[in-house]
Amino acid sequence: MRTPRGIEWRKSTYSGGDADCLEATSGISGLVSIRDSKRPHSATLHFPTPTWRAFTEALGPAPTGGAERPPVHPART
Repeated sequence: MRTPRGIEWRKSTYSGGDADCLEATSGISGLVSIRDSKRPHSATLHFPTPTWRAFTEALGPAPTGGAERPPVHPART
């Protein structure tokens, strides 16, 4: 599946500002898409929204130290 052009990507704050970041979008109905921010034109992973939500909820609370967990639903910030 190719990600349509014009999708707004949100960079994860979980990396704490490191150059190795993930970007996420929920711009495709029913899916959350993830990509490497350093290689935005390479592979993109697509997950059904309920699957992504279950995954992020299973991670538990964010660790201390200022880093935040990626949002359960990237569009809801």
